[in-house]
Amino acid sequence: MKLDTIKAQSVEEAVRVAILRYDAYEDELNINIVEKGSKGFLGFFGGKEAVIEVQLLPTYFERKIGEYLEGILKHFDKEVIYDISVVRKTILVNIKGIDVSRLIGRHGKTVSALQHILGIYANRLSDVKLNVSVDVGNYKEERRQSVESLAHKMAKLALQKKDRVELEPMFAKERRIVHEVVSKYRNLRSYSVGLEPYRRVVIEYETRKNHRNYGRRWVNGRQNNHRKSTRNNATEV
Repeated sequence: MKLDTIKAQSVEEAVRVAILRYDAYEDELNINIVEKGSKGFLGFFGGKEAVIEVQLLPTYFERKIGEYLEGILKHFDKEVIYDISVVRKTILVNIKGIDVSRLIGRHGKTVSALQHILGIYANRLSDVKLNVSVDVGNYKEERRQSVESLAHKMAKLALQKKDRVELEPMFAKERRIVHEVVSKYRNLRSYSVGLEPYRRVVIEYETRKNHRNYGRRWVNGRQNNHRKSTRNNATEV
């Protein structure tokens, strides 16, 4: 991930500089020796500095994120365990425990905030964009299934009433799930209205009349505009 070039009087000294600079252990660094260096004539004339290239290994990010996370979890009065892994440019954090509902929060707001904080910290450690995904007690999978079930229920209700229905405010990822579900139904369209954090999905029964007025359909969560909509704040997600 992060690549740095370090010069010093010797390779050993350059490695020590890298360890201090990144607060890393040597086995957390991928070290490539570019120039071994030399002392020159009588140790003074014509000497060359040692040059190494250093790259941080995934184990470095796993340890640093773990240490940072422990500083947060120590304020949580329940015993939890966590697992951290790095897959390409994504850091996966999985937290488990007997009672972790406080770490999830209402509608997942606490776990989302924790993910945001860890994402900021992780990207301070790297010169490339890193994604951080935090799950607590398998909440994300359960929430995805819950949102899908709700989307199907509300889509059927819109078809039954031949009218529009509005869902409660959701995060952008959850709104995308709803749009994907609705896109599988005929005579229905979905769009999002409002501003964060109150942005919500509207599922609408589509008649020829409102199709002419708005000309907007959702296909796999993407907006397809045929005519300009008269609705305010009704955009893709």
